[in-house]
Amino acid sequence: MSHGSTKAVVTAIIGNSLVTVAKFVGFMFSGSSALLAEAVHSLADTANQALLYLGLKRSQRVADGQYHFGYGQERYFWNLVSAVTIFFLGCIYTMMHALGQLEGGHEPEMSWLVFAILAFAFVVEGYSLWVAYQEFTRQRLEKNMGFMQYVKATRDPTTLAVLIEDTVAVLGLVVALVGMSLAAYTGSALFDIGAAMIIAMLMGLLAFFLAATNKKYLLNVSDETTNAAALKTWSADPRVQNVHHVHSIVLSPDESIVMAEVELCEETLFSDMSEAEIQQAVRFMKRLDTVRLSLEAEVRQQNDEAKHIYLEFTGLPEDVQKSNKEE
Repeated sequence: MSHGSTKAVVTAIIGNSLVTVAKFVGFMFSGSSALLAEAVHSLADTANQALLYLGLKRSQRVADGQYHFGYGQERYFWNLVSAVTIFFLGCIYTMMHALGQLEGGHEPEMSWLVFAILAFAFVVEGYSLWVAYQEFTRQRLEKNMGFMQYVKATRDPTTLAVLIEDTVAVLGLVVALVGMSLAAYTGSALFDIGAAMIIAMLMGLLAFFLAATNKKYLLNVSDETTNAAALKTWSADPRVQNVHHVHSIVLSPDESIVMAEVELCEETLFSDMSEAEIQQAVRFMKRLDTVRLSLEAEVRQQNDEAKHIYLEFTGLPEDVQKSNKEE
């Protein structure tokens, strides 16, 4: 688990927990729709970041008999769950409450307390944003990528999620401050309600962004960087005649699985062998291919859902040596 990612998540959880309580207290005293929207926003962020932390922890479990490639993708699953949480708790509930206030003749009571709470929230969420930005920048510089390039390419959605959530949180505070200030100045609750609606829409956009970011990893997106490296390396190897295809799946931010079909160059492989040895080697390779196809066909006869089978034979040189010695 990345220590930096964990620090960013834990910082966000602690900060949002404190801010959530403060905002709900402010709403109780003021009745401000914008402040309630911010309180629900912080509550959704706290729940979301708790899920991110859960995903970080569970994704570190080692492979076992049920999950042969480990639990790395569980991080993406919990990130997706957190996006759903933000959408329904943050966006839908906040928008419905704002519309209800619009119909019910909402009249908030603005005082120094609510603005003091906003100032407190700016400090806490601003610090959380700074921590997330520092970690994101560290990861980005390690990969030698630009900001937007790394946003698109990163395989660690956790730090990115915290960074985007904290950015939206600070934007929401700005919207709430403007709406509540205008409501206090003009005496019209429409500005307060309008701010709540804008905050709800920001959370909806955040939820869709997080869902889209994690969906591709749950759908076994290909690791294009690894694909390109494998293709470049093997194509330049004199022992390789042709690389027919390279397939990969991202398992976690730190792991990928790679599958490829490579045609070997016979001239290079057999350059130091006699004609008889070459013929024996060719027969042996054909026999291996026959065995491979037969083994795959046997499995498919038992279960036609096995669409992709990749076999790796091991121990063959030792077996051949033992066989020769026995003869």
